[in-house]
Amino acid sequence: MLLGTNLKHAKAYNFRIILETIRRFGPISRADVARRTELTAQTVSNITRELLGMGLIYEAERRRDGRGAPSILLAINPDGAYSIGLDLDRDHLTALLVDFAGQIRRRVYQTLEGVLPPEQAMDLLARTAERLLQDTGVPREKVWGIGVGIPGPLDVSKDGHVTNIANPRAFPGWRRVPVVDILEQRLRLPIFLENNATAAAVGERWYGAGQHIPTFFYVFFSEGLGGGLIFNGLPYDGYTGNAGELGYCYLPPEIFSAEDLHVFKKPHLGILFSVPRLYRQLQEAGYTARSLEDLEQLFQDKNPVLIDWLHEGLEHLAPIILAIEYIIDPEAIFFGGRLPETIIAYIIEWLQQRLAELRIEEKPPVRLLPGTAGVDAAALGVATLPLYVQLAPGLHVLLKTGNGEALTPTRSSAPAR
Repeated sequence: MLLGTNLKHAKAYNFRIILETIRRFGPISRADVARRTELTAQTVSNITRELLGMGLIYEAERRRDGRGAPSILLAINPDGAYSIGLDLDRDHLTALLVDFAGQIRRRVYQTLEGVLPPEQAMDLLARTAERLLQDTGVPREKVWGIGVGIPGPLDVSKDGHVTNIANPRAFPGWRRVPVVDILEQRLRLPIFLENNATAAAVGERWYGAGQHIPTFFYVFFSEGLGGGLIFNGLPYDGYTGNAGELGYCYLPPEIFSAEDLHVFKKPHLGILFSVPRLYRQLQEAGYTARSLEDLEQLFQDKNPVLIDWLHEGLEHLAPIILAIEYIIDPEAIFFGGRLPETIIAYIIEWLQQRLAELRIEEKPPVRLLPGTAGVDAAALGVATLPLYVQLAPGLHVLLKTGNGEALTPTRSSAPAR
């Protein structure tokens, strides 16, 4: 049941709006904040005083715009809050500690030899988070939470249990794993759980080129092919929490090998257009390919295996991108993940030409853009979640459930602030 808002929830919304205005446009004066938000000078003064007391902003400098006393400018305090992002995939763990300005203070990367059992994975995540805190000396009380990213599709209950029914090959043995409960008990911090493609989209919205784009789609290349949707400024997870799973779009079986069909049963795009498949095909053809640097060099050399992988995958991806363009009508579609920037740029250039050929009606074409976080997109995205959920403005802050709590746009163990 949804109830009408009250003064408490309106204040929470104004709090977020003012903080977001300072984050995007700062250093900025209180008067300019009031003009941009259309809030009263008194409201802006009261809330900025509270933000200063919390240490989330600081008085940066004075600026003289004309006659009279110079204006005091407000800016985000990078040391005002921190968050941790843990991106767990089938073959690696990337962990980041990020400050309030989005700067990465510490990065840890670890290669994994296959999927870890849940117990080992939870232990690794907890130990890695503790290591980030110890290495940086950041006080635990300044950490607003820990974001955890796991590849979709996932079935994540409201209490943080993970059930991987849709794709048991992705994380075999992961059945009813209480990720949030386990990590919260170990780390004594709020835990935020999300699939890594949606997390990458959140990171782009909060820190990247998506800051001024309220509705966009993010195509994420990793162990599979995923996607995340930001709709009117908020992540859209869908009914089951798996919105954007591009890799599971059906393809005709005749384009697959008998081995592919035996392993995967139902033909889909993610079989053809995944980064692990590219590495495997290159190695089978006798080429050295173990890193992004190897892929970069092979691309510069116009390696035929890599080029064939790209063209085959893009031919099937293009109609899906066109469907996203027509059905969702986003302002932009970002591309990122575990591919070199040069290959991402090629993908965008190729799709721009192909989509121009496929469009049935004349319309302003959607912008195709590279993600700004590169290979750390998912890790930065999940590191963003604690701050994004608790501080980003949105309609969910004005809505509340029957118990009076504000709605939050993603799964977590922390209430909206």
